[in-house]
Amino acid sequence: MARDDIGFPREEARTPPRLDRGEIVRVALDLLGDEGFDAFSMRRLATALDIKSPSLYWHVRSKEELFDLLVDTVIGKCELPSDGERAWQDQIVGIGLELRRVLLDHPAATRLLSGRLPFGPNGLRLADHVIGVLRRAGLGDKMAGYGYVILIFYVTGFAVQEIAFGKGPSNAARMEEVQAYLQGLSAERYPDLVAVAGELLAPRLTDRFEFGLHGIIDALAAERAAVAEKS
Repeated sequence: MARDDIGFPREEARTPPRLDRGEIVRVALDLLGDEGFDAFSMRRLATALDIKSPSLYWHVRSKEELFDLLVDTVIGKCELPSDGERAWQDQIVGIGLELRRVLLDHPAATRLLSGRLPFGPNGLRLADHVIGVLRRAGLGDKMAGYGYVILIFYVTGFAVQEIAFGKGPSNAARMEEVQAYLQGLSAERYPDLVAVAGELLAPRLTDRFEFGLHGIIDALAAERAAVAEKS
């Protein structure tokens, strides 16, 4: 009797289950979104799929492999620009905005990014694309690598914090609550914080996101100029 990849004995002629990975991913994302990360389990996923738990292991070896697949599937929804004629700065801004949009659209999967390297097939495609844009812009290999890592960390970190405030109407309400708290602090004890409280978490977080994104790009551009000047 042969054994499968994770050591479970099986018959050679056994028919693979009817599910495919796409269906498992879709249901897993729905389950995470509806019930939350802490309530998620492979058993609950199997129940939602109307199958027995062992059948899942034809497709994913563990919960961690499933989470890797979920993250990579979401990253795969990020559309990468094909217009190489645009300035490299515009391309990076576009990628940053698109990746943030995708992550905000899939808050359950975005939480899984913490401590996880996004190096599935789609993650590798994203990494190669970003690094390629930077290298073709004249940045050396070191700074192209730096640029990719900083961009990914910035976008995912910003998205995670946005998601923590909730989506839709709850987002604005939470922001207003925090803003009111800051404005109610002692101006004598926290003069500078109280002075900017009205602007700190005002609506339109996209403005703040783009400001930070341009800061990264400006730093890369300055490094590129410095290298060119030495050449």
